[in-house]
Amino acid sequence: MWLGAHVSIAKGFANAVKMTIKMKGNTFQFFVRNPRGGKARALEAADLLEAHALMREHHFGAVVAHAPYVYNLASTKEQIRRFTVHALKEDLQRLKLMGVPYLVVHVGTHGGQGEEQGLSLVVEGLKEVLVEIPAQTQILLEGMAGAGTELGYSFEQLAEILRRCDDHPGLGFCLDSSHLTGAGYDLAALAAVKQKIKQLLDWSRVKVWHLNDSRFPLGSRKDRHAKLGEGFLGLETIRKIVCDRELERLLFLLETPNDEAGYAAEIALVKELRKQAKML
Repeated sequence: MWLGAHVSIAKGFANAVKMTIKMKGNTFQFFVRNPRGGKARALEAADLLEAHALMREHHFGAVVAHAPYVYNLASTKEQIRRFTVHALKEDLQRLKLMGVPYLVVHVGTHGGQGEEQGLSLVVEGLKEVLVEIPAQTQILLEGMAGAGTELGYSFEQLAEILRRCDDHPGLGFCLDSSHLTGAGYDLAALAAVKQKIKQLLDWSRVKVWHLNDSRFPLGSRKDRHAKLGEGFLGLETIRKIVCDRELERLLFLLETPNDEAGYAAEIALVKELRKQAKML
């Protein structure tokens, strides 16, 4: 199983790998630049070489970058949409140099102009970015909870974006257990949710699962992450998710409200749940 957490690369890419090894993970997620959209940290060849050597030595899976929250392809403001397109192009080239295949991106918020107009702007922006996307790299659209004017809260919307982008191979999906809960997908009935994913999305394009509990109940349309077993999902539903054979191929990434020690404890918890199910 590929399991890790969201960590900082402020002290270098290799340092993020070392943090993950210390937590006993084998993958991780990081912000490609400051989450509020600041300048990206300069890349250093020695740092990247050390990081990849460590990942090979410790048998890591792929690692994942996350785009800043300020990106919004559906914005009512043209300057924000243009900034987002420009920054995404830069980020994807940066990830090519880093050897990172996935960039998780929030679909966007339509700001009151309506979902159809918002989706049209998202598709327009993605098409411009996808023309220049490096080979072997994917933008992973993250399914959202549907708070406010968020887009991408239903499998139908995610499927529509993919269809209108001509099923471009540079697009994939990231699912989040807290977001799914907020959006009304009952993960206690995991088999039914998986069936809906298979019906509406290309299952092979689902690459990443953000593993979080939820502070709010099913269908709340709220995005508030909780520690594993301490929210409305509960430990039994978390057990179902991490012990599901079809989900094993995914990169599981913790985004719970934790520090390094807390993430280490949750990684150990997930491994224990799988051990109890005899899946290790």
